[in-house]
Amino acid sequence: MSQEKTLKDLTKEAEEWKAITQDNKNKNVPVSKLYVQSIINETTEVHAQRLADALNKLKSLERKLKLYRKENTDLWRNKIEGGTPTYVRWGRSTCNNGSKLLYVGQAGGTFYNSKGGAANPLCLTYDVLWGYRTKSPHSARLHGAEYETNFWGPNFDDTDVPCAVCQLKISTHVLMIPGRNKCLKGWTEEYHGYLSSETHSGDRSRGFYTCVDESPEQIKGGSGNANGFLFYDVVAKCGSLKCPPYINNKPITCVVCSQ
Repeated sequence: MSQEKTLKDLTKEAEEWKAITQDNKNKNVPVSKLYVQSIINETTEVHAQRLADALNKLKSLERKLKLYRKENTDLWRNKIEGGTPTYVRWGRSTCNNGSKLLYVGQAGGTFYNSKGGAANPLCLTYDVLWGYRTKSPHSARLHGAEYETNFWGPNFDDTDVPCAVCQLKISTHVLMIPGRNKCLKGWTEEYHGYLSSETHSGDRSRGFYTCVDESPEQIKGGSGNANGFLFYDVVAKCGSLKCPPYINNKPITCVVCSQ
């Protein structure tokens, strides 16, 4: 029975017990037995309610756990299979707060007018470890990279390009979207900037698009106009490219997103 009953409740209960006592005199039922039975009934009801509440709470927790497991299946699988994805932040030496910095490096690639070599730029580590082999007669050549115009900022022409290799801390997917500087709904921005590639009038017939940070940095002391792999801005050209939404000769934005 409740210990927090008011005087009115106690008075009412006393009257009820008085009536029960009077009613049961002719039935020879001891008042003490009736009182004990009422205690048992009330205790049983309280425990039954508590058990029902506990079962409902357990079912609710089971539903939440099932939903949590469903939403995080990709995350757990990714962690088991080797960790979260990585991406390169071109033009910067730091990562977003949501990512772990693996290493800072220098952008590099094939010389801009070379007829051979690879098309893609690399983020080259400063912590170099050499092997024992020597060069062959037909080795490809790896050069540093330069901003080739002041599109990237005042006095950026002919300066060297830094880069950072970043690893996502939680997200399992990374995506670069050209033509946007904001992520799609449900995605988290790592960084945004402008699309870059080799110039359209260069001697090479191949290229590789990268997303350079909107607030790029320069490598200190790297302004010797040695060329190498060159970073130019990329603009839209209407025709087969639909305008709108694109605008002729407008620099193409880009954003790197994670989920």
